Amino acid sequence: MNSAISGFFRPLATTTALLVAISSTAATPKSGAEEKIPTPDSPVLMAGDSMMRLLGTAMEKAFKKAGVQPAAAFSSLGSGLVRPTVFDWTAKTAELLAEHKPRTVFVCLGTNDRQPVEDAAGQVVIYGKPEWEAAYSQRVGAMMDQLIDGGVSRIVWMLLPPMKEPVSQAHADLVNAIVRREADVESRRDKVTVFDLGEVLCRRPGVYTQYLMSPQGQALSVRDPDGVHLTNEGGKIVAAAVLKRFWKK
Repeated sequence: MNSAISGFFRPLATTTALLVAISSTAATPKSGAEEKIPTPDSPVLMAGDSMMRLLGTAMEKAFKKAGVQPAAAFSSLGSGLVRPTVFDWTAKTAELLAEHKPRTVFVCLGTNDRQPVEDAAGQVVIYGKPEWEAAYSQRVGAMMDQLIDGGVSRIVWMLLPPMKEPVSQAHADLVNAIVRREADVESRRDKVTVFDLGEVLCRRPGVYTQYLMSPQGQALSVRDPDGVHLTNEGGKIVAAAVLKRFWKK
């Protein structure tokens, strides 16, 4: 994942244009999540791996401007749910909950998880096997439950957007399917919803898009050249869509 991580440090073109119009295409949340909308002054937390780095910054700025405060973002490059010995998301989540006491949490994880995982019995399971999917599903569900038990009333799990390379796309499809399934578990569905980044960042559903056009006709690069991460402009577009979808801005 070194090439993916290094993409964050390439210079990125900036522009003041923002595709607010595209935000109306964001994924529709489950009815339960829509019924329990925290007030604008309820604490908001954004947490995730390298996909959340620029996105979290953009969301913090957009929330502050819109009066959705307090809001904080945390990201850990190269992290994921499969190797807690490298980065322990369970411990970090507990720390973030204690520090920020969020009512709404946005999560974006999975980009770096195309690797072996330990199952509940402590056995290492190779990526691609059915047992891997079961073990990974357990970890995704456990994080959702930890957030709910920690007082979070709305969890928005951000699905991975379409990827440039087929192998990355296949992984994103797998992770997204697991997240959707875990979010739809009866004990979670009134608290957990998903937000499809692809519906905001793609010209055609499910097809990787490097550039989107602004309302002024300007081409905006929304994805990093690595074919995985977002650019600053991509993060701004998602932040605008999130505000429109969840805070009716």
